Amino acid sequence: MAKKGELSKTARASLAQRDDKDFMTSRVCEKCGEPITLKDLQAVKVFGQGMQYYHKDHYKLA
Repeated sequence: MAKKGELSKTARASLAQRDDKDFMTSRVCEKCGEPITLKDLQAVKVFGQGMQYYHKDHYKLA
């Protein structure tokens, strides 16, 4: 069992798998219109519009 403040064994494994896999998702960047890879995906929930997807480099808070 994970101690307080630590990730569980399953959570650590899923994070490791996410870093290993870098494939194209079906998401398209709202700013540039190009497909986004899994490592570059930045999902943002916009009130009244739902989810929007950006490349991590393209999404900047103003």
